[in-house]
Amino acid sequence: MKFVLRQGLGYSTVHQISDYLRRHGTGHHWIERYRSDIFVFVSDDADELILRREFSRLLDAVNDTETDGTRCR
Repeated sequence: MKFVLRQGLGYSTVHQISDYLRRHGTGHHWIERYRSDIFVFVSDDADELILRREFSRLLDAVNDTETDGTRCR
């Protein structure tokens, strides 16, 4: 699953999310920057649940089937 960090948030937030996933999740995640967006990818359902539950105020889910960059809510 792919999430995008909300505008105005930076790498300190990414570090907070990564640290939390390493402590409480599977730890299988990666971060990518594309243009002005920062994306958090997780490959495990448990990590996806953590991001949706604990970090919903910081991240928006991205629907990979959309080609126009539409964000899911």
